[in-house]
Amino acid sequence: MNIRKLSIAAFVGLFFSIGLPLALGGAPRDKVGRVVSDIDPLQSVIVLSPDRDERKEVYSYYTDFPLVSALYYDGMVRQHKLLSDLLRRQGVRVLDVAELVEDALANARKAGKLESALADVYPEEFPRLWDELPRLTARAMLGRDPGFYFRFDGKGALTSLIPTSGAFCFTRDFAVSTPRGIIITNSRSRWRQHEHRLGRFLFQFAAKLQAFPVVFDAEAEGVRCEGGDIIVKDERTILMGIGNFSDREAAAKIARKLGMDVVGVAMPPMDSSSGANFQIMHLDTVFNIVDRRKVLTVPYLFLAKYAAANPVVRYLQAVQDRPHQELKKGEFDLPVSLKSALEAIPKVGWVTLFAAGTGEARELGQKLGDYLAAEGYEIIPVGGEQGGLEEARYLDDRVLYELSLQGANIVQLSPGKIVAYAHNAYTNAALRKRGVKVLTFEGKYLADGSGGPHCLTMPLVRTPGGARVP
Repeated sequence: MNIRKLSIAAFVGLFFSIGLPLALGGAPRDKVGRVVSDIDPLQSVIVLSPDRDERKEVYSYYTDFPLVSALYYDGMVRQHKLLSDLLRRQGVRVLDVAELVEDALANARKAGKLESALADVYPEEFPRLWDELPRLTARAMLGRDPGFYFRFDGKGALTSLIPTSGAFCFTRDFAVSTPRGIIITNSRSRWRQHEHRLGRFLFQFAAKLQAFPVVFDAEAEGVRCEGGDIIVKDERTILMGIGNFSDREAAAKIARKLGMDVVGVAMPPMDSSSGANFQIMHLDTVFNIVDRRKVLTVPYLFLAKYAAANPVVRYLQAVQDRPHQELKKGEFDLPVSLKSALEAIPKVGWVTLFAAGTGEARELGQKLGDYLAAEGYEIIPVGGEQGGLEEARYLDDRVLYELSLQGANIVQLSPGKIVAYAHNAYTNAALRKRGVKVLTFEGKYLADGSGGPHCLTMPLVRTPGGARVP
């Protein structure tokens, strides 16, 4: 089996699994820091460059147990730099979380507010962290100081002073810039909760972020949401994945508090979790706007005409129905089932409108693709067009393969100009054929961490209404 087939096998395996402005300098200007649309020209972005000294420890979304990380940090460090350098060459100002944390830490100390701030960032760890505050650095806060990580209790259990997260480089998830200001999120995973708390700390104390008001704090509002589910369509409308890692109630509260319509898009329901919850994790892992009237997605998930007879369901059902031979002595097999995933996929994509100002919900009886098609949007398929390929091969070799490697997960530089992973060749070719300029970089190691260019960037400022940039 070659690497390519291993990747699609991993994709199917996940379906099986259930446990496994300015440019920010000078004085603030009116309406600085707004992102009015996720395709407006990108001015500045927040990233977190992976570091070789980060603790290689990740956690399951479905359990509280730490896992040994399979992430390839040397490769991730190298490939993330390719992304940052590409953005800078395009004139984007790149702000790194590490530098923002260092600045925020110094400012909080100077203001005499460090203790109260850190008690908010690390509520469980703070009593043990107290004596270490004079030695606390930005590297320690990002899990890059072994002296803060390798701590053990009286029974020999590892009890680090600072929580770690193998997913913090996906900076889109801890905050989102909107037409009204900043949304600070609140992860459903307890192992990512310090990310949004650290994000709140940055917007409180980092000098370069002082012009950006926080208008919605999900933890304070008592709801769960992650930034990968939130896409700013225009000045009046947010698209938001709900039901998986973001609560339905979060969409309603954002609509009320920001005075914007929120179009909730059903993701795989968390109450019957399966690998579908990972492959269709956030809205941006399966959908993105790429031009004024063009979107990139998997039509089989987001068009109602496929609800009753879905080729993806048909193919995965065929995989599930494959004959299994009785095991011989000494052999083993994984007790896997696609049942939950097959039940979840038809539920994906249906839209609910949460009205601006009230949050009142109205089921639209449409899927997201139909909702946008009615507004004149063209749908570009992940994996490209089927052409003359047999359906099963098209799904296996192109659609599911490139979806699993974040083919839909792009970041927009301007209308009709995006950054994508180079390895998603069929998707990138389809985009170019439809008139979208695609800049690429090698990102296979980053994709293995279940994130793409959209996940890796938190756009802070976009030029409202900006035109295409060559």
